[in-house]
Amino acid sequence: MRFLFFALYRSMILVAVLGAFPGFSHAAQASLTTVTIQQRTELFQGKTAEFEVRIAPENQPHRIILQLRCDVGTGKAVFEDDSTEMAVEKSQSVRVRGVVSNDVPGAIALTAWLEGVQIPTAMVFIDVFPQPPELHIFSDGMDVTGTHQTVTVGQRTQLTVILHPGLPVQSQSWSIGNPGEYTGGFLHTPFLGGPQPIVRRGPTTLFYWVTPGDNRVVSYQLTLTNGVTVKAEVTFDAEGPHSPQVEVDAEKVAIAQPTPNSSLLGLLEPGISFRARYDLPEGMMKNFTWVQVIQSDIITIQDNDVALRCVPKSQPVAKLGAGLDTVYPYDTHNPTLDNPRIHLPADVKQYSRALHARMYLLWTSSLSNSIAVPLGFVEWTFSGDVLLKNAKTSEWILRSGSGGPHDPVAPFTRSHAYPIWNSLVPYTQVLTCN
Repeated sequence: MRFLFFALYRSMILVAVLGAFPGFSHAAQASLTTVTIQQRTELFQGKTAEFEVRIAPENQPHRIILQLRCDVGTGKAVFEDDSTEMAVEKSQSVRVRGVVSNDVPGAIALTAWLEGVQIPTAMVFIDVFPQPPELHIFSDGMDVTGTHQTVTVGQRTQLTVILHPGLPVQSQSWSIGNPGEYTGGFLHTPFLGGPQPIVRRGPTTLFYWVTPGDNRVVSYQLTLTNGVTVKAEVTFDAEGPHSPQVEVDAEKVAIAQPTPNSSLLGLLEPGISFRARYDLPEGMMKNFTWVQVIQSDIITIQDNDVALRCVPKSQPVAKLGAGLDTVYPYDTHNPTLDNPRIHLPADVKQYSRALHARMYLLWTSSLSNSIAVPLGFVEWTFSGDVLLKNAKTSEWILRSGSGGPHDPVAPFTRSHAYPIWNSLVPYTQVLTCN
């Protein structure tokens, strides 16, 4: 017996060629019979789909038995007369109706049998899909489709749509409010920090509202391979702090001698102060997360005719000495202080420093799995230029100096932008010079 079987799965085209079989006449052996089955449309539960059955040669009589069966999992399809078997004698279109959607992709087989042959002449694997899917958005195991949810800024929000495993999906995407109102997370390691992206493609999305606001619609859109598009939505009200403000005063630069023969360049004690305030909805707890990012910190050392341009040592080495100041968070008290004091070595003649920093104010709810959300920042600077007067006593002359907010009138900038850093500045009194 000779038998050639060719199948193109998913294109839904299968071809079988029958040659000589024991018991067949010489004329039958000389005349090959081919059968092809092609699915024209997707098959949905409660709907019908068209299948093209072609038998060759056309000028000879044939009797082909078509059968529908599901061997794996659940799923059922029938012909138009509700049977799972029908006979055809020539090429024609056949309609199949979906009864029960299958849970295993390709679990339903449509086979063609030639009378007297023990194996199928052609076979095609098909799916019965739910019709058309009614989408449901779940959050923490609850169906929130079409509802109005109240959450807190920084609260972890994970939304999921459960789809039939064999659904012919072309694309799926999430639409979440306006840019700047949310984030995919906040990374804050010593050497790397900043907001994280959101996964918008797929049945699940995870995000955090960053800004307070009402009536924010989150929608999920599913497009099937047949062009059918369906949507589901959920609306959010996000609550959190509002009307933030930070008060900062300008400070005087001074040279201090904490011990004999030792001098420090910095601000008058206690240093620059950042005092925050904001309003909260009833029931929420006040807290203060300060994060300081150094924008630049340039130190110039001059001895005789040699001038060195230095920056505080950072990990990894960053241009202009930029990076996270010491630790995350910088402080959790209100107010918080900073005094950028630096030791003045007695073996140089002139010393100057220009520091530019940004102090961020963030707020964190008491909810588990929540992240800090930014409320704004203060740009501030420090500069000082000193000249060595007496090397033995480490006495210095302050030639010029200033310290305080970049804008003394309106020092605080309200912003929901997260601090970003790619390096750590530990301030160990070690300099990198060139």
